[in-house]
Amino acid sequence: MKGNNVKRNTNMLKSSRRSKEEILAGVLASAINGTTKTKIMYSNALSFMQVKHYIDYALNSGFIRAYEDNSTGKRSKYIYVTTEKGLEYLKFYESLNTANHNISSKNTDEGDKL
Repeated sequence: MKGNNVKRNTNMLKSSRRSKEEILAGVLASAINGTTKTKIMYSNALSFMQVKHYIDYALNSGFIRAYEDNSTGKRSKYIYVTTEKGLEYLKFYESLNTANHNISSKNTDEGDKL
């Protein structure tokens, strides 16, 4: 019985919450081709307060730029676009994830041999 509980707890850890870095990477990836705050919010499953926080952080860090779009004739909206600095962050984040995945795969393979 005890082994089953350990396995279940391990699975719970795997489905844990996203890191701030992971959320930021998702926001930047969403804005590569330019998008609105609402689309960033929905594509990353964030609340309005969360998306506001991450967009503000990304703007202040120079990871995204905001452009005012008046083309609709209605109320103007902002379009958010990932900058070169933001793209560099994404590349770095992906390289860390790849390295981390390779390390965890290697450790799993070694654990199977024991």
